[in-house]
Amino acid sequence: MKKLLVVLPLVFGLSACGTPSVEELVDDPELLSEVLEECTAKLMKGEDVKTEECQNATEAQKQILNNVMKGLLGN
Repeated sequence: MKKLLVVLPLVFGLSACGTPSVEELVDDPELLSEVLEECTAKLMKGEDVKTEECQNATEAQKQILNNVMKGLLGN
């Protein structure tokens, strides 16, 4: 019950802020994970995933992957 009381304000706080930008998602891996989880659930239910939130999450994933590749290749 206590965990629920801690999580609820966070959920409402995130939803009140609007759609997270690509930069916010790149900077906050936990938020990116939550958004991707929501988008995956929508996809599995056959719902539309061409929302700004899902598109931003996809773009954030691409940017993170590019950063990792650059780091590995030393560029």
